[in-house]
Amino acid sequence: MNVRKILAIAGSSMLAALFSLQAAPPVAAQEVVQDEGAFYRAFHEASQAGDTARAIDAAKVYLEKYPSGQYAEFITKWQDTARMTLLDAAIKEKRTADMIKVGEEILAKDPENLNVIYALAFNIRRNELLASPPVYQNAAAAVGFAKRGITLVEAGKTLTGVASFDKGATLAWMTQILAINEGKNGSEAEAIKLYAKSTAFAPSDPLVARNLLAVVSLCQGNYAERAKAYNALPEADRAAAEPSAELKAAKDALNVEADALIDAAWPQAAALVADTPVPARATAEYLTLHAGQDDGSKDTDPA
Repeated sequence: MNVRKILAIAGSSMLAALFSLQAAPPVAAQEVVQDEGAFYRAFHEASQAGDTARAIDAAKVYLEKYPSGQYAEFITKWQDTARMTLLDAAIKEKRTADMIKVGEEILAKDPENLNVIYALAFNIRRNELLASPPVYQNAAAAVGFAKRGITLVEAGKTLTGVASFDKGATLAWMTQILAINEGKNGSEAEAIKLYAKSTAFAPSDPLVARNLLAVVSLCQGNYAERAKAYNALPEADRAAAEPSAELKAAKDALNVEADALIDAAWPQAAALVADTPVPARATAEYLTLHAGQDDGSKDTDPA
């Protein structure tokens, strides 16, 4: 074998060895790209199949692993739109637990999204708190959303894409949620204050009639309890010319609740008669307590 051939063989061997040494990094880089591609494909296949829930989970995994990946911007934008789609579907199908879950995910990224807060509070109130009979399973969540909404609205925030946004009516029904919750928890005095505050925000809104009915009901409950305690005393004591200290205390307590009932109900009842915007509709729809009927407040669900 001549020298030239030996050098050619040796040269090719050296080149092969050199290539094998230099080829390792690109293979590793290729594996990384392939891994990222695999996570993207999992997302893509789910989204193309219309399985939004699975696609959102896959998108979350991708973004956790590759927050600056080549598909990160696209997936992030898709994820935001997909969550709004899921929220809308949950609202329409009255799946409250899913509605809250997806809504909280949106708010974790966009905490001042009044449209989402409004939709969550409005639909828990409509579907559960104002149901007949009422459902309080998600009352705490409704209160949380209502408080967040009240803070934003009082700071000047309005619904995006809603030209006819009514600040007073929105504050009225959100405050009504707080009143309903206080009544449920047995805090009658606080509930009555909040119902009055709700009415003051929108005195011409139909929800005023529901507020009135709730206040009267709370006062009647207290009055009934006092009347029961009074009537439980011996008849001889109640007929005595000189009432005992116990009888006098029971009678005074009963009178206090009677006055509270009159004071709570009369001003609002008078307002219902005097204000033409609230009138017949309120009487027909609320005081008759039609089961499952919304209170007809002028605000609508933007979601």
